[in-house]
Amino acid sequence: MYAPTLDVYAKLNTGCPMSYETNTAGETEFTLGGGMNGAVVLTFTGDTLHDFLAVATAATALPASDESSSDAGTSAHHAK
Repeated sequence: MYAPTLDVYAKLNTGCPMSYETNTAGETEFTLGGGMNGAVVLTFTGDTLHDFLAVATAATALPASDESSSDAGTSAHHAK
């Protein structure tokens, strides 16, 4: 089983700055957040960006949950 280099938890709210750049052949780097408030940088290599987009697309097809309430054990993990 392959694990990411670092485990990170980040919550992106409406209006969060997002940018990307291609820094080497086959790598795309996304910056989420800003330098003053901290940022998370995600680097996708090879086909992992396409894999991530497939998972994100599947997630957007799910019914929306109520973000204003606490999780209360209602979240679900959906692995690819």
